[in-house]
Amino acid sequence: MKLSRSQIFIILFLLWLFMIFFVWREFNPQTWKRSLIITSDWVNHFRKWLDVSGWTKLVYKISYEKYEEIYKDPQELNSVKKLIETIVLKNIDKRISKLWVSDYKAYVQNLNEQQYIVVEIWWIADLDQAKEIIWKTVELEFRLPNEQEPNEQLILERKQKTQTLLQDIQNNPDKMFEFADWRWAENIFYGNFPGASLSQLPDIYQNNVKLLNSMEIWEFSQILEWTYANIQNQDQNGLISNNELKWFSFFRVLDKKVEEKTFIVWEDIIQTANTLWLKYDKIFSKQDTQLSKDEYEYVWKDLIFNLWEIWSWQNAYDIKVVGISKKSSLWLSELEIKELEDSFDLEVDSVVKSIDKKWFNLQSWHKLLNDERISQSDLLKIVTNFDSTQTGKVQKYNRFDTTYVVYIRDQKSPQEKLYSTIKVFGVNKDEFEDSLKKTIIYDIEDVFVQDRETWKIAIWPKTNSVLNWAYFKFANVSSSQMWQPVVLINFDDAWQEIFCEITEANIGNQMAIFVWWSLLTSPTIQSKICWWWAQIDWQFTSESAKELVNSLNDWALPAPLILMQEEKVSPTLWDSAFTWSLIATVVWIIAIYFLMLFMYKPKKSLVALFTLITFIVILAWLLKLIDYALSLSGIAAVVLSLWMAVDANVLIFERLREELKEWKSISSAIDLAVSRSRNAIRDWQISTWLIALVLFSMWISIFKWFGSMMLVTIILTLLVNVPLTKELLKIFYIKKQ
Repeated sequence: MKLSRSQIFIILFLLWLFMIFFVWREFNPQTWKRSLIITSDWVNHFRKWLDVSGWTKLVYKISYEKYEEIYKDPQELNSVKKLIETIVLKNIDKRISKLWVSDYKAYVQNLNEQQYIVVEIWWIADLDQAKEIIWKTVELEFRLPNEQEPNEQLILERKQKTQTLLQDIQNNPDKMFEFADWRWAENIFYGNFPGASLSQLPDIYQNNVKLLNSMEIWEFSQILEWTYANIQNQDQNGLISNNELKWFSFFRVLDKKVEEKTFIVWEDIIQTANTLWLKYDKIFSKQDTQLSKDEYEYVWKDLIFNLWEIWSWQNAYDIKVVGISKKSSLWLSELEIKELEDSFDLEVDSVVKSIDKKWFNLQSWHKLLNDERISQSDLLKIVTNFDSTQTGKVQKYNRFDTTYVVYIRDQKSPQEKLYSTIKVFGVNKDEFEDSLKKTIIYDIEDVFVQDRETWKIAIWPKTNSVLNWAYFKFANVSSSQMWQPVVLINFDDAWQEIFCEITEANIGNQMAIFVWWSLLTSPTIQSKICWWWAQIDWQFTSESAKELVNSLNDWALPAPLILMQEEKVSPTLWDSAFTWSLIATVVWIIAIYFLMLFMYKPKKSLVALFTLITFIVILAWLLKLIDYALSLSGIAAVVLSLWMAVDANVLIFERLREELKEWKSISSAIDLAVSRSRNAIRDWQISTWLIALVLFSMWISIFKWFGSMMLVTIILTLLVNVPLTKELLKIFYIKKQ
């Protein structure tokens, strides 16, 4: 079916719209994806080469801290550092090579007697994109239980570690997260508390309210010691115990603002008392009060806040309960089990002897309840065979592997009204009210260093070797005997001997596996393991196992990278050369039109102009479709290709003139002109294409980009310009049938 002239124009117009849509699609340099958004700023949404967009320079510090603690011999430590640097550079090369990039540099630089990894990527001008490629670190660590109890020397070492960390962060104040967030395995924790009131902050802030309120924005505190926070843990029996996190921390206030309170709760009373350095106590009162729940009144110079009326429906006990759990006897001999039970009995007896009617205070035990009243129903949840008649006597109850020591100091019957109140002593009413009705909202980030590491790094004593990524080969997904997904970590031959010795020396102990510095699993070593692989058996799904394997294979490093400096190097030729190259392209197209208008009639000049514009639209569409990176040499090749495309038009027009001189019909003359010109155009383009291929094969970037663009434009000329010129000539010269 032969199409009419109007139908051909409609098809060409729709084709133009389709291609222009792709040309003006928005390009996101961070995700490398196109979005279906048409933007007028279409030039900036092409990918650009280094001479157009600039490049990125990143400087990383390798954290050698854990290796510096293990390797005391300077020569041995330097050898380990060199090995780690080699592994890091190799991994960076692998990461960037996956992105089909060859023009980059990664090298070690010595600055201020410290080694840094410098990475220059010459076609990425977006800092976030470059950091996303380089910074990721997956560190898989094998650790053993740390049996060392905190002592003066250990606490001094932890304080020194805290001081060093504070100095590093003070020297790089915008890198607090990077320096501290990845150190969970060392019991070092980074905390961020946005929009928190004092009652929502850890205990250390409530005990240092004056310091907190005197801090300037972004000012670092000195190192604070002792209790950071009290947290509650629940064991397998559902019992709750308090656990103190203590020793060293420091913080800075990012922001703080004052807000008016509309409702007062007991936390506000305590917070205000702490702020004003007033003493307070929680008191149980039998006296009737006119206060409703959550109301307060001033009595002389004291403030009384009514928490609630308690236990008006059942017996209540003024009681202390201490739970003492047995250690696991798994894999122990009969003699060791007997020694364990004797030690446990002595421990229980020491608690019983320490209790008397004057009450007791055992700081070292995990207390379930401390100086509190508890209802009968709640107590029965802990001790099912509780005897309520034994007031003033010490009782022992066994449940599972835990012995509970119970002492009842007093009990109240349901008929006795009992109120729980908070009493603040020595209150200045006006000052207290002013502080109470206002609350300060803080944005705080801090670092907490616990008194000891729960897990120590697994080391082979014979050679002082650490189980790390120096021996890593690859990870893959497998299945357990129960057909559950597991992850296998494959190592080289040197690993086998080290792992065998370490596991043999620690039979009966747990070996913790940390991934991304989080404890993933901690299986018990039942026998020595002399294989060249390790199995991570966790609650994996097929997808999560694959995700972990991909992360280990792609982002494995023996030590974390800390970004110290980032720099975007602007293109030196962008403002002038790129702008002028675009202007030259437009001027060249206009000049071609007027030249064709001077040499031929208006119809042929319009054919040439329409062909060139279509050529440029298709070329732009193709470049965005394949994400071709524009460079100045590539743009020069585009300008040159316009002349080559017009030259094909000139050959066809001259041949058409000769055919018409022989009195042939316009239709046959066009067919013959295109047919007899095609061979000459083809041979000329092929010879140029071979030259472009040679340029493309060279390693110099300016030749490579020029040659690659010429290869594309030559093929496009043969496929688009010649057929399009033939059809346009017929549309303009053959009258409608």
